[in-house]
Amino acid sequence: MKHNKRTQQCSIFFIFSSIFFFFFQKSVYAVGEDRKNVLILSSYGNESAILSGNESRQWTDEIISSINSKFIDSKKNINVKMEYMGLGYKAWPQYYELYQHNFTNTKFDVVISLDDNAFNFLLQYGDKLFANTPVVFSGVYTFNKSIISEHPLFTGIVKSHDTERTLDISLKLHPNTKQIFVIDDHEESMKWASTLYKDKVNIVFSDVDNILEAKEKINNLPKDTVIYFSKTFKDDKGQDISIQKSTDFLFKDINIPVYSKYYIQLNRESVGGMITNGTNLGKEVSQLALRVLDGEKPSDIPVTEDLSHNYVFNYDKLKQFHINLKALPKGSQIVNQPSKFYNISKTQVLYLITGIIFVIVLAISFVIINIYRRRLAERLLSDSESVLYTVMDSTPNIIYMRSPEGKFLKANNTVLNLLDISEKDFENKSVDELTNSSVDAKYVLESWMDQDEEAWKCGTMYRSEEVIPDKKENIDRFYDTLRIPLFNDDGTRRGLVLFGLDITDHKNNEENSKLIQEMMHYDKLKTNFFSNISHELRTPLNLIFSALQIIELKTNVFREEQESVEKYITIMRQNCYRLLRIIGNLIDITKIDAGHFFTHHQNRDIVNIVENIVLSVVDYVESKGISITFDTEIEEKIMAFDPDAMERIILNLLSNSIKFTRSGGSIEVNIYDKVNSIVISVKDTGIGIPIEKQSSIFEKFVQVDKSLSRNREGSGIGLSLVKELVVIHNGTIELESIPDKGSEFRIEIPVRLIHEDENSTEFNIYTSEDKVERIKIEFSDIYN
Repeated sequence: MKHNKRTQQCSIFFIFSSIFFFFFQKSVYAVGEDRKNVLILSSYGNESAILSGNESRQWTDEIISSINSKFIDSKKNINVKMEYMGLGYKAWPQYYELYQHNFTNTKFDVVISLDDNAFNFLLQYGDKLFANTPVVFSGVYTFNKSIISEHPLFTGIVKSHDTERTLDISLKLHPNTKQIFVIDDHEESMKWASTLYKDKVNIVFSDVDNILEAKEKINNLPKDTVIYFSKTFKDDKGQDISIQKSTDFLFKDINIPVYSKYYIQLNRESVGGMITNGTNLGKEVSQLALRVLDGEKPSDIPVTEDLSHNYVFNYDKLKQFHINLKALPKGSQIVNQPSKFYNISKTQVLYLITGIIFVIVLAISFVIINIYRRRLAERLLSDSESVLYTVMDSTPNIIYMRSPEGKFLKANNTVLNLLDISEKDFENKSVDELTNSSVDAKYVLESWMDQDEEAWKCGTMYRSEEVIPDKKENIDRFYDTLRIPLFNDDGTRRGLVLFGLDITDHKNNEENSKLIQEMMHYDKLKTNFFSNISHELRTPLNLIFSALQIIELKTNVFREEQESVEKYITIMRQNCYRLLRIIGNLIDITKIDAGHFFTHHQNRDIVNIVENIVLSVVDYVESKGISITFDTEIEEKIMAFDPDAMERIILNLLSNSIKFTRSGGSIEVNIYDKVNSIVISVKDTGIGIPIEKQSSIFEKFVQVDKSLSRNREGSGIGLSLVKELVVIHNGTIELESIPDKGSEFRIEIPVRLIHEDENSTEFNIYTSEDKVERIKIEFSDIYN
């Protein structure tokens, strides 16, 4: 046992050493290797399978394991995706929709089907799901070339007539047979036998599904009967009874030959039959798929019959029914056959003993030499292990090895430091056995286990990016991990190796670069904003001063021209309002950014509030030659919101529409009820917003078109403030705009109510004396 364990460790370390140096050499890193995606479709438990129930799934897995092994041996970078379909064409539309959703962004290089059901599904839906993708099929019983005449990308392997050949050999080995008793899951698919053998024997089909009733029928069969068995019985709970239990119960105490396509290991009461080997079939399918992956056209590859079947017979049953082994087909495999012994003379025995002694002496000499060489190799390997462990522990990257049972065989210091655990407590233990580890360490270990399982399922190298907290450094470390699952020749798990390249510095550099770019962009916006705002503040002030000078002149010289004086006073007042609006918006934006902006939510009728706001500006809007309408789906909607903030939102959007809508245009304000939310729409027929500018319309300090802003004035923070006020209400704002057609702003705010104690402040903006004042402030940047 120690020798085997040592041999296994040596093997793992040699493999590990090779992969380790390959992974960490940047010059040979397989970044550019062409990755191939292969999809395998199978309907386990279907009528074309050799076995049934769980045995069918195992047989299908045997084929898939063989395909995977062949792909791995090919040294190609192949990613295999497995999909199990249920039986029946009625479920096809659901599978079509499922695969269409799952594989929308996946391009497969080859699709492999393992049975009739999957093959027919691809005939119907393959061109839609996997356009221009080659298909390699197998396990197809009913086939002629016309089926794929319109599918030039289809090629594959069709099944041999195993059932017919099994029945033929049973009649040949039992020439006095009068009837064949068929026990089959798919009686309809066996009706051909009645026609084929009607002149030779009588075909009788079992019509019972209960195993006890089937046993009673079998006990009453005449002696000149041969039984063909291919059925899965169920117990009282509806669970499948295994083939071995079924056949032992039905046939163990009868003297009637039984033939079947099942493995002899499963049906020990079977004389034999034509049996398909799953491993060999998988090799045939994978060879075809590799030819297609190498660029060979499927239309140039002829469809052939599978070569993975052979006659297999049970030696014990051959003897029971006195069947001569020479009567068996050439190349037949005989299971359970005992070893053969021969009679030899004393002289031959003497020669044999002498030869054996000579061989033993040679063997002993060879063993001694081999032991010496092995010890030398072990010593060298031990030195190599020491060097390897030193290299492993010196790297900042994470490395560990796991056994098939999930235990950690070895880990470097980086792993141990990250988990804050000692080597003694870690090695040769599973995650559940690491009782001394912290909660954070267990979280990381469980994450590793999940990723390791994904690598096992993938069956090939599995790459991912992982974030692992470093509690000692108090940072999150980023690792580019590569998991390599190792398998034995029979497809069983052998071990797993993980390499994780520390890319934390690279990630931090990327993040810092991104932050610098954002800061530079924001700084540029700020610079432009303050340059613009200085102009915006300077312009109204200059106008005010000019107006004041004119007023002074007019007042002193022409006191009778009172109307002209009032005009300049109006100009001065409007620009004062404009200054108030700019300063107010600046203060609010600053408060929101600093987190010091507070709202006063009340349970109010939002329909009435919005309607009153619109009605209050009708005269002003119509004085600009623009029509304005208000419409609502509901007459009343009580909900919690800040009336003052809502007034600023609506007036700001109306101001925006008035500024950019020409005389003769229109503005529509609509309210839509979505039960759990309210949508307020402000739509105009103005000049619209260019498509390339729409994404930045709500950003702070951004003006969509400076030339437009200069014509109609604006600081570039109005819509930004609107968005912030909407967000404070947990709402959203969207823009739809077509240049030269108009724009529509849609605000959606969730409906909620607050408790009475939260609604202590009564505030009615529509009865306050500053209602007109607010409108003048919000519309102050609209000039005649």
